[in-house]
Amino acid sequence: MLMTILKAVGTVAVVVIISEVQKRSNVLGAAIAALPLMTMLVVLNLATDEKAGPEQATHFANTTFLLFFPGLTFFILLPLGQKMGLSFGWSFGVAVAATFAVTFAAIGVMRHFGVKID
Repeated sequence: MLMTILKAVGTVAVVVIISEVQKRSNVLGAAIAALPLMTMLVVLNLATDEKAGPEQATHFANTTFLLFFPGLTFFILLPLGQKMGLSFGWSFGVAVAATFAVTFAAIGVMRHFGVKID
């Protein structure tokens, strides 16, 4: 239980640190956020977890790689929505919903072509 709490606190700390760095330097904040920090933390947490282990951590990393490109939908649609005159809230919501839709569609396409993704 203590490890779960420490993981949660660490994850929140990363988000807060990136937010604070971004306030001072947009480029540095974006560069840190562009690093797959959350994925790295999850992979490390899985690899060191007694119930998961390195094999599950590697499987997670591979699946994350396969879903990287569908995830870019968010970064395309968020600014596009605002350029089209939508408010930030609407642009954000559309980008999130579309990212989920594109990601699940990509999973379906990959499975159709025999890519094991579970």
